[in-house]
Amino acid sequence: MLPKVIILILFSCLTVTVFSQQVDCYAFKEGKFRINDSRAGGVIIAERKGGYQTESMEVLKAVVRFKINWQSDCSYTLTLDKVIRNENKVPFPSDMMITVKIVASKSNGSYTQEATSSVTNGSYRSEVTKIQ
Repeated sequence: MLPKVIILILFSCLTVTVFSQQVDCYAFKEGKFRINDSRAGGVIIAERKGGYQTESMEVLKAVVRFKINWQSDCSYTLTLDKVIRNENKVPFPSDMMITVKIVASKSNGSYTQEATSSVTNGSYRSEVTKIQ
């Protein structure tokens, strides 16, 4: 009886490993992205290059630059580096940090991310599409 249980457990673990979806995040490390962000109330255009991500938010009439720090292949933190434009005088905290995890990718070059922020409560998901 015990060998059958062990074989069943091993088979179950192997099945989960074989059928679990691997997210390939390498393609998302640099480029230009369109983020549908319901919390910000609109679309954000983000450009990742080198160690920075610059975000343009037309609803807020702001452009900000973040320092990006990859924690793993599919997760990173953004810390506010510089406010480039701020027509609506949004009070961006100087210690603002956003933690992002890419949780799923699609064959069309888009992915789903889950983010938390030092200035909001809880986490939220948004859809991101690579445009360049």
